[in-house]
Amino acid sequence: MDFFNFDYNPSLKFDMFTSMHLVMTFMFIGVMIVFFLVKDKVYKSKYEKHIRYSLAIFLLVNEVMLAIIEIGAGEIFLPFHLCSISFLLVTVLLFTNNEKIFVFVFFTGIIGGVVSFAIPEFGNGGYDRYRFYQFIIAHSAIIYVPIYYLTNYKYKINLKKFFRIVIITNILGFFMLGVNYILRATDYYPDANYMFTMGPPPEVESVFGVFPWHLFVFEAVLLVSFYVIYYFGNRYSNKK
Repeated sequence: MDFFNFDYNPSLKFDMFTSMHLVMTFMFIGVMIVFFLVKDKVYKSKYEKHIRYSLAIFLLVNEVMLAIIEIGAGEIFLPFHLCSISFLLVTVLLFTNNEKIFVFVFFTGIIGGVVSFAIPEFGNGGYDRYRFYQFIIAHSAIIYVPIYYLTNYKYKINLKKFFRIVIITNILGFFMLGVNYILRATDYYPDANYMFTMGPPPEVESVFGVFPWHLFVFEAVLLVSFYVIYYFGNRYSNKK
């Protein structure tokens, strides 16, 4: 089926800041509305554990399908972007309710998800391709699942956790810089740019600059955005 093809349909090519980007945004908002309507009912349900497990399995199946499509097309599939890492950890969180995992994905998932919807970087497949919907599902999950644990499980966010995640994210970024360098040097993946440590997406290069100066801009954006997330998360925790 064409729906599961890796190659996109030129007549339905996805481009940022076009009507198709608007469609994606509205679908994201639709998921958000459903999430806030049902999250309290899910938490209070005697089947809450089963719902969490079912969602985790559903998310993993979607990721496996994406891997099959990309590998089948001869592409490299490595879940090394920050959103991909957050996505896999979100599925673990749904199975385990691990508060340490929650803290990490609360920062990286929410920020990564919002940025990804603002600046989608997933190829050119439009709404006639599976990748379009998988992108919405995955990035909605890394935003809404941490919010669910904050608001319903009452997991806490504080300043100590904020600093810890800033340090961990920076260590992860430097590690991924090395991974990208090795993948390029060995010609295994000449265009490797996980976590965009080798340069920002072309569409925003004029804003963030080029390697290595973009890393300093990324660091500033990370600190500000993580602090905003900390502020509202901590305020909610204290209020409750």
